[in-house]
Amino acid sequence: MNDNKLLRSFLYVLFFFLIAASGVICFYIFTQDNTPPEIEVRKGDEVIEVPEKEKYEIKINADSVKMSPDVNFAEERAKYNNQDIIARLEIPDLLNLLVVKGSDNNYYLEHNIYRNSDVTGSTFMDYRVSPDSNQVNIYGHNSRDDSLQVPFRDLEKFLDKGYFDSHPYIILQYENGKNVYKITSLTEVYNNNLEHMKVNKSGQDFVNHMNAIKSNPVFSRSIETNENSKYIILQTCSHHLDNAVYLITGVKINYVTG
Repeated sequence: MNDNKLLRSFLYVLFFFLIAASGVICFYIFTQDNTPPEIEVRKGDEVIEVPEKEKYEIKINADSVKMSPDVNFAEERAKYNNQDIIARLEIPDLLNLLVVKGSDNNYYLEHNIYRNSDVTGSTFMDYRVSPDSNQVNIYGHNSRDDSLQVPFRDLEKFLDKGYFDSHPYIILQYENGKNVYKITSLTEVYNNNLEHMKVNKSGQDFVNHMNAIKSNPVFSRSIETNENSKYIILQTCSHHLDNAVYLITGVKINYVTG
């Protein structure tokens, strides 16, 4: 009998030990954080956040596209205390940004939209052009650093052919109007071959110039250039080729709102 009591006591002790041990193991498993540490993501100050329900549908030729509401430039300039805000750039479902324009192409490489010194810079328009120019160049930084979510980093998505095909439009709102462009090409060019930096061309020189910019594309659409064409060019650094830039080129089209 005593042996049985001892055996039962031993089994009870063993049972509670196993329960306790299993509890420790479960606690250990659930308190181990095997996920990578969170990165403090920093987004560009010029990014405009618009809830999906506030977007509205427009008809661009045969396509239905959701567009963000227009911005009030007077309000935006007051908000950021910056009179250099000149436009709003949107690629539906990808980018919606305020664009600044300085007196040169250097200042906004290292200043944000508040005009504070900032390595991430801003999205800015070439100082030599206006929103209604035949060629509108807009620049923005790229980054390999995951903590620096500079807006133009997202342009790398166009390196995927499916993405290029399904996101064909660029919208540029400015003080006196709105231009809609259809993307004609994605190219990568080396820094010693920056034909697109030669702005303010006209006539046949402009046609030859634009055809040269769009030559040797990664992806393209067949859209003919003439002397009256108007283009937008988005530029950011390439991380696919050293000492090179990505160019996304779009031509202005007519569209019907619906």
